[in-house]
Amino acid sequence: MNPKVTVLLTIRNNVDTIKKCIDSILNQSYRNFDVFVVDAFSDEGTYEILKSYGKKIRLEQLKSNPPQAYNYAIKKISSEIIAFTNGDCVADRDWLRELIKPFENKDVASVAGIAKNPKNPESKLQEIIGIELEDRYNHFPREILRAPEMNLAVRASVMKKLMFDPKLDTSYDADFGFRLNESGLGKMIYQPSSVIYHYHRPTWKAFYKQQFKYGKFVAINYLSKHMKRIRGDNISKTSMMIQIPLLYLGALSLLLSLIFSSLFLPALIIFMVLYLLYMGNAAVLSRRFTDFFYLFAMFFVRNVAWCLGILKGLIELAK
Repeated sequence: MNPKVTVLLTIRNNVDTIKKCIDSILNQSYRNFDVFVVDAFSDEGTYEILKSYGKKIRLEQLKSNPPQAYNYAIKKISSEIIAFTNGDCVADRDWLRELIKPFENKDVASVAGIAKNPKNPESKLQEIIGIELEDRYNHFPREILRAPEMNLAVRASVMKKLMFDPKLDTSYDADFGFRLNESGLGKMIYQPSSVIYHYHRPTWKAFYKQQFKYGKFVAINYLSKHMKRIRGDNISKTSMMIQIPLLYLGALSLLLSLIFSSLFLPALIIFMVLYLLYMGNAAVLSRRFTDFFYLFAMFFVRNVAWCLGILKGLIELAK
């Protein structure tokens, strides 16, 4: 099996990682592929780096969000398979070779690989985010409901039928996975031997903003389009989803306790349950003593960001 693959990226302002990313793609052990990059008018040097590759990559510019840019490029692609990754990722040398293997089965419409930490993370937070995400990957079944597009391949014929939802600035890959599983067009398979190394958000501010956006589109994506997935899926575990209503309930109980003092104890109990959930998850994932405190803080920040983001999403839905 030697299908033609197009590696597709949408880019905006990835100057710190884009050269590592493109070099790793061009250095693949699998050779029957080309690279298509859509740049959303980067303004800090990324576009100039991309231009330096000349004819080694196909480069176009489009002012759009990621799903719009992807859909624009997908219509122009004639290869059999489309492989997606991001500008803050570095591909293992055998990434593509491993990613396309399951397509030998005609029932397979999409394949997802694993995202691991780079060898030299930029910050402790970046390392911790990667540890937690990799643990979730390690619990994936063979057939999955969705996967991040940073390590994803789809048959072009299927991709052109479903496309990404251009209204979703984020979580469009989750929406695609759910629609694929409901379409009858084929399975999505997890292939852990296909590896990319992802540079996660290096600062608390950047992490909070990312998770706030995820929360916003939890409301738009799950509550309005995929309600039956609200209990969790392969990536968002049920325990993660439980933390959201617990924080809402605890905050509401604490607020109402200013009027009804009897609600203070229930609020305290709810926050204690959340505290124990954070502690338990952090203890399981910690590799070193300092990991525990970073993981605990990460769970708390993510929970708060998702709750506030969901409120924002609900407001937009109401409009």
